[in-house]
Amino acid sequence: MAKIVALHYFAVVTRCSSLRDAASQLDIHPNVLARHISQLEYYMDAPLLERGPLGIRLTAAGELLAAKLDRTINELDHVVRLIDDLKGLRGGVVGVHAAEGIASAILVPVLAGFASRHPHVRTRLRTGTAKDAMRAIEDASCDLALTFFAPPSDAVTVVQRIWLPQFIVAPPDHPVTRTGGAALPALAGYRWVLPGPDFGARTFFDRVAAEAGCRIVPTFEASSLDLQRTLVAQAGALAVLPRAAVAEELAAGTMAAVPFPEAMPVETSLDLCVPADRQPSFAAERLRRDLETALKRLRA
Repeated sequence: MAKIVALHYFAVVTRCSSLRDAASQLDIHPNVLARHISQLEYYMDAPLLERGPLGIRLTAAGELLAAKLDRTINELDHVVRLIDDLKGLRGGVVGVHAAEGIASAILVPVLAGFASRHPHVRTRLRTGTAKDAMRAIEDASCDLALTFFAPPSDAVTVVQRIWLPQFIVAPPDHPVTRTGGAALPALAGYRWVLPGPDFGARTFFDRVAAEAGCRIVPTFEASSLDLQRTLVAQAGALAVLPRAAVAEELAAGTMAAVPFPEAMPVETSLDLCVPADRQPSFAAERLRRDLETALKRLRA
């Protein structure tokens, strides 16, 4: 246990400029921290830090340990959750990584129901690109990922994939909502807000538009769903989103969802991903089942 504590402390040290700063973050005395680092150096049989007048610096051995440390600690935390399962405990933490475009619309209702049935389980939710999601599963910092166009990875298994049609999301009085307003020649002349090119949904949209002979250059690039919705409402931009991402706005009549023309069908794969070779905790397995049920309802 002392070695595990020392590893946690060293992980904090790698993000600080001095032992005193790290000790302050950990809320322990600097001498206590120094003792743990010395014990870790003794165990590794190598110096991990160089101390100087300008602060601390990682040695080559320290750099090597730091590079592997996050995954090591995440794996240890995962083992602790599995041990809790063996003891009959049903608490712990489930890490979930989601594409922001579906996090609030699809994932949050599932998490709300899950929390009511398992009040002792905490959920750590992060958002980002599909590549971010794959890295999070690979380094064991999350248990599940719900993302668009999951890139292939030997460490990740896609357990469920559905195809979601995307719509042109617009202010209700935008010309695109009128007859003929969504024709291919008209689309290129509008103001658009799209996620950046790092997002699989953007890459797919650009390809489909090019194949249809429609060149769309976004006025705004924003990965945040909130920013996209704000730019639709206040700047009159058009966004490309599933209806579920703006369900409240559609119900209130503050936004409209217009189908793309038949010559330019836009849909994205929504993938539920899990680690390929890591045993899930009780809580992670239950949340996975809830998500699978929710996705089946979407597909129906």
